Amino acid sequence: MKRTGNLWAEIVTWENLVLAARKAQRGKRDRAAVCRFNFSLEPELLRLQRELNDGTYRPGAFTSHWITVPKPRLISAAPYRDRVVHHAIMNVLEPVLEKRFHPHSFACRAGKGTHAAADRLQWLMRSNRFALQCDVRKFFPSIDHDTLKQVFRRSIKDRRLLELLDLIVDCSNEQERVTEWFGNDCLFDPLERRRGLPIGNLTSQWFANWYLNGFDHYVSSGLGIGAYVRYCDDFVLLSNDRSRLERARDEVKRYLGDLRLRLHEGKTAVVPTRCGMTFVGYRIYPTHRLVRKANIRRFGRRLRWMKSAYANGKLPWAGVVKRLDSWMAHARQANSERLIRRLSRTWRFSKAPAPERVAAEEACPAGRFLEQQPEELPLCQPQQERAGQPEQQHRFPCCPALVIPESSRLRTARA
Repeated sequence: MKRTGNLWAEIVTWENLVLAARKAQRGKRDRAAVCRFNFSLEPELLRLQRELNDGTYRPGAFTSHWITVPKPRLISAAPYRDRVVHHAIMNVLEPVLEKRFHPHSFACRAGKGTHAAADRLQWLMRSNRFALQCDVRKFFPSIDHDTLKQVFRRSIKDRRLLELLDLIVDCSNEQERVTEWFGNDCLFDPLERRRGLPIGNLTSQWFANWYLNGFDHYVSSGLGIGAYVRYCDDFVLLSNDRSRLERARDEVKRYLGDLRLRLHEGKTAVVPTRCGMTFVGYRIYPTHRLVRKANIRRFGRRLRWMKSAYANGKLPWAGVVKRLDSWMAHARQANSERLIRRLSRTWRFSKAPAPERVAAEEACPAGRFLEQQPEELPLCQPQQERAGQPEQQHRFPCCPALVIPESSRLRTARA
């Protein structure tokens, strides 16, 4: 495919920078860095435009932190003005790359995603008896900078854009160290070569897809295996011939070695499709799909935290509903209606009792208590306190005798 040029003028236009600023602030408008940038939006965008045109633009320092769930990862966030530049680049590059990307690559693309990847894999499992499931070991920290720049130049011929892409790659922060020797490497090559892209950048997601795009086309065209699905660094090849997949595994290792990547041996195997596979958060079988047990355990821990945070006033009710809706949207893509019904019975959230309510209960220890029944909500919806009560009370003292309404006495007498 021919290389694409004349893209720089589109990137630095005023309209594109304004659109990039709008995209970058989605869901973050209340953050301090975004507010500062938006307070003087036009001067900031004019300064970015001038720096890009003059070649004086330099990315800022990253803010990094480690996460441990589902596994240890270094998450890096670029300064907000750099994120505006990333969106400006991808506004122009995305249509160009979409024409080149393999149709069965599902990560970080419009109309794709985890659910589409799971649907595609399950459909392929119904017509293929065996699957080769692979995982690239430490993918983002292992992406080689020199190799990535060569990938850029196979598709783009705009000199100024290539210089900006190289600058973004070169200014990546230090990632987790990965020491691997490939081919004709000398003793110190793995220590001298720059590698790794920051997880959390918009450009990193697209660069990672771009990095493996040639591999996608090699699997379908070079190996002749059309039953193929990839989401980021996890991919599956399917066939009715087990020996063909065994041979393909050696070819996959060789091709990825040229990209200076290594397969995770513990997660690479040829398995019968009827036994199911774990992919994009689901346990997928040809006939049905389940939510992973690890996902359910994590959700249980998150649910206990939400109950505690809501009771102490640290989490608003809207935040509770948003989090539960998010998990249910993921779970309902599987055959999990019984699971959701079982878990939803525990979705009762209450405020911590007020001090005066506790004092009233202690003043009448021998009195009867009635358990408050909150307004019934549809199944699978969390239950909150009734409207008109600022704080929920699960029980309240009823020392005096209850007054029975006249209508109830009449029904009792007729009975």
